[in-house]
Amino acid sequence: MNFSEEVKSQILGVKHQPMCCKRALLAAFLRTAGSIGIKGGNIGVEMATDIREVADAVAKIITELYGLTPVFSQADKSSKKKKRTIFSCIDDNSIHLLIDLGIIEVDQDGANIKLNINWEIVEDDCCKASYIRGAFLGSGSVTIPKSDGSSSTGYHLEFVFTNYQTATDFCELLSEVYLMPKLIERKETYIVYLKTIDEICELLAIMGANKAVEKIANLATLKEEKNYYNRKLNCEISNMSKQMGASAKQINAVLKIEQVMGLKQLPENLKTVAEARVKFKHLSLSDLAEKLKLTKSCLNHRLRKIVEIAENL
Repeated sequence: MNFSEEVKSQILGVKHQPMCCKRALLAAFLRTAGSIGIKGGNIGVEMATDIREVADAVAKIITELYGLTPVFSQADKSSKKKKRTIFSCIDDNSIHLLIDLGIIEVDQDGANIKLNINWEIVEDDCCKASYIRGAFLGSGSVTIPKSDGSSSTGYHLEFVFTNYQTATDFCELLSEVYLMPKLIERKETYIVYLKTIDEICELLAIMGANKAVEKIANLATLKEEKNYYNRKLNCEISNMSKQMGASAKQINAVLKIEQVMGLKQLPENLKTVAEARVKFKHLSLSDLAEKLKLTKSCLNHRLRKIVEIAENL
């Protein structure tokens, strides 16, 4: 089992996901490992993966959410490569799955494919994490150096998309969880990737692959990066969910105020903080307080006031 397969196995082991998160995971998987299929006048989806456990998990979600039963088949491939599991869901009701996930829309002119991410599916932080999981299950891979130093392979994590719009939307989604991916075109596909150790570990932690994070940390320790990764493991990973949730709540509050009443209606001290929170969304509370020349306590008080205003709108 290679490292990418280890990560996917850990993702499949994430338990107790609510329906909204399963929906987000499925939407991302279909964006990365699915294609529109037409059979007998019905519109549905065809999917493919190298890992049968992934196919089984996705099929289970489809059945649970939509009452549909995917049909499995096995594709013949060279003996040097793994056989891909092909499964599809094309029947009288499968179009409703695609409409609900925002992959197609139907109007008087017929059905049209939508390339943008359906942002309503990823409004909550838990659903953002699930969407990222689904994308990794569909087309993600990650490589790390060998512990014995026999390989020159560096750290690299990527997602593969078939169209530019979905890839750029996914970059925006990753930016909302404070990651800064790069995007390149490769052989008529679009690759969203990370190459720094800290961002790869942050993304793995968001996806729930904590054992993979520990493996990288151990490898980093062997490469004399012990101090850096002890700090990342003891601080960032343990506090990541709490920090991400608080920051996202504050940013969403600012965006709501801006949409409903406009930031100009806020008192000047709150307006300054609101604008800074959105502009410097990657900064921690301490770093943002330092940039604004405020105490952390003062900044926290103003952010709580902003959230309170948004909740009362």
